[in-house]
Amino acid sequence: MWHILIFALKLFFGSVAGLILAGFLVATLRAILNHKKAAPWNPDDIPAAMAKAASEKWVHRSLAAFDIAVNVILLRGQQDETISTHSWRAAQLGKLWGRAMCWWLNLFQPNHGPLAACGDLVRAMTRVAVLKKALGIA
Repeated sequence: MWHILIFALKLFFGSVAGLILAGFLVATLRAILNHKKAAPWNPDDIPAAMAKAASEKWVHRSLAAFDIAVNVILLRGQQDETISTHSWRAAQLGKLWGRAMCWWLNLFQPNHGPLAACGDLVRAMTRVAVLKKALGIA
């Protein structure tokens, strides 16, 4: 009985891993074929990026929560940042994995790292405001 359950779990997780890998490869191919050169990041872009991040819907916030959990559990990142922001900070420190991840993410969205950092900052500022109000220190 146990061997059937173990086989089923292996089959399930193997299928999930295969689908994730296939999605990763297809998305990477599509991004490389459709890649457009973007303007370099400018600090003047921050207000617009933060305004866009502030209007995130439930689905995007849920995906961001999952992203943050994966960052903390698998990448030993900070508890309030996404994988994208963690990668961007690592790239700024010259770490190879951060530069590779930023290169890949920039194929999908130019300036992805700074935009993700703006989103993380907006979410953090929103939580701080809520908690200040709850504690009566706002």
